This record gives sequence, structure tokens and C-alpha cells, in this order.
Amino acid sequence: MLHAQTRLSHPDGVRAMAQFAADHSEYIFGGPDGPWDMPLSLGRLRVHRDGDGLAVLADGVNPIGLSYIKLIFVDHIREYLAQEVEFQWQGDGQTEGLPPFFRQATVTASRRVTPAVQRVTLAVPDLQALPMDELHVRLLLPMRNRRADLPPVWPVLTASGALSFPRDDDALIVRVYTIRTVDLARGQVEIDFVLHQTDADSAANWAASCRPGDVAGLLGPGGGPMPAAPHLLLLGDETALPAIARILESVPDSTRCDTIIEVDGPDDEQTLARPVEWLHRRGAAPGTTDLLAQALARRQPVDGLYVWAGCEFAAFRALRRHVRSDWNLPRNRHMITAYWRRGVDGEIAEEPHHTPPS
Repeated sequence: MLHAQTRLSHPDGVRAMAQFAADHSEYIFGGPDGPWDMPLSLGRLRVHRDGDGLAVLADGVNPIGLSYIKLIFVDHIREYLAQEVEFQWQGDGQTEGLPPFFRQATVTASRRVTPAVQRVTLAVPDLQALPMDELHVRLLLPMRNRRADLPPVWPVLTASGALSFPRDDDALIVRVYTIRTVDLARGQVEIDFVLHQTDADSAANWAASCRPGDVAGLLGPGGGPMPAAPHLLLLGDETALPAIARILESVPDSTRCDTIIEVDGPDDEQTLARPVEWLHRRGAAPGTTDLLAQALARRQPVDGLYVWAGCEFAAFRALRRHVRSDWNLPRNRHMITAYWRRGVDGEIAEEPHHTPPS
């Protein structure tokens, strides 16, 4: 186990940490005044009041785990304080340079899976060292107008434990994607991209045009492990289909899985490891229907149920409201995520740190 420690001296530090804990009570234990404890599979974060500040202890099972724990704390505290406070860490771990959870991957193949989905195969060095039981990676892509003879500039860790991304001419396209398949023996992963028409730099345009030998950066994986419960209810649209597919492939035979996926039509369906109830938009624009919300409303909660969902922001809010308000499921029995937002380009995958009121 690796260890590092730092201190936060800020008049709003306790408030920020208490809000961090309250918004993530399924992971962080402790009351409004602390102490706070966040045990995770890759490490542990412990925070307690120390005079007029906070003492922070980070543990990691390896360099990747320690970097994750430090990054989680720094990113969230900065967000809640709305200020880029600096930290000085002592102890183990890397202080600057490429993160231990970064990999430069190389395209080896690309093929169309359905009319709207492109599957890209990437060779990833030292893949077995990464926590591949997690679902998502942050994909880093060069801009289209970047000179082909210039290698990409990748993000680096700062002394505070945060990530610093390149800007201006070196700026990257940064998006969160689900790893569809993992082949540790070959050192390869596959990522599915939902294609959509846009003139802007986008991951979808990159996926549609990439060729073997092209490079991409990967940060992660992260976003939490596969859900585990006696009974899973999985809901999502095309963007969540890769995650749902991996979950269905990972669960034991004893787990009951009810799966509901919204796509445009029959040609967009895929063969998965368990039966699926397919909902068809029949030409309606993605993100404009309430098909998933209607399907959820027709069901009733049962003992041992865990609800997992990934979808557009409006559907995310409707599903979360129903699960929390109508079904009264506690937070440790559901994970409902906004993977995208209609009319908004950019990264929104993962449930927001500050969840808006329903």
C-alpha cells in the first residue's frame, strides 16, 4: 500500500468536504463535521479536521490507485470551492508527468456494427496493469486541423495531483466512452461510437474516419465497477448499450437481469448475452422520447433490485425522479447517469457531482 498526505487550509474547506461527502454518501462515510472515510477498491481517502484546516490521507494499492485517490479529492474540492486551490503532497506517489493511468493507444481496426455504431479496436500497451473491471475511459483525440506530422500533446499530472490538459493549438477532443470488450492476451480494447452528423470536431467523426496506425489517448478506466445485486434492471439508449452489454456478460447466471434499451429501429438492435426488451423510436430524434420513462413506470420495485441506467439528460432526470421519489430506492441501490444532453456537444457522462433538483 502506498501513502500520501496533504493539508487544506481554507475557510470553506470543511463546508466543501461536507458537501462532497453528502453528494456521494454511497461512497463517503462521515457526518457534516467529519471525520470522512472513502474506501474504494483501488485505495482509500481519509479526511479529518485539523485545527483551522483539514488533514488529508490518501492510500493506494499501487501508483495508479494512489493517483486516482488524490485526483478524486483535488478535483472535487476545487469544484465545491469554485477555486483552483493548490496542494503539496508528501509521501509516496508521482508528483508530475504523464499519469500512471494514461496510455497512448493505436488503432488496429474499425468496422460498422449497426447503421449508427462504429466499433474501433485499439492496441493498448501494458493493458493488464489497468483496472479493467471499471467501465469507462476518458478518450483523448487530436483535433482534425492538427498537422499530421505533429505528435499529440497529452495531459500531465500537476504537483497538486490534478490533471493539466493541453490548450490552444495542442487542445484535444476529450470524451468519456465505455470499453465494449477487453482482450488482455492481445492487449486490445474495443470502443463503440454512436455516429451522428456534425461539422465540429467530435469523437464520432474521428471514429468514422480513423485508420490503422492512428493514435488516441486513454485515461482510466474509471466510473465504477459492474453493478452486483440479485436482480438488475438495466435501462439505456444507444450510448449505454456497450456498458449494458459488458454488464450482462459479467454477471453470474444466478443474477436476474431485466434489460430495456431504446434504439431507432430493428436494424440498430444487437445480440447480447441476455434477452432484451427493445424500444424503437421509429424515426424520432434521439433524446426526444419518453420511452424509457414509460417502460420504468410500468414496473414495480422488488426485493434485491438494483437499477442501472445511462441515457440522455432529460430521460436521466425522469428515471432518477421515479426511482428516488416513487420507488424510494436508496442511493446504494441505483446508478442513473446522464451520458449526453440533447443540443450540447462535449463531455457529460457520469452523474454530475452537483445533482440538480428533480
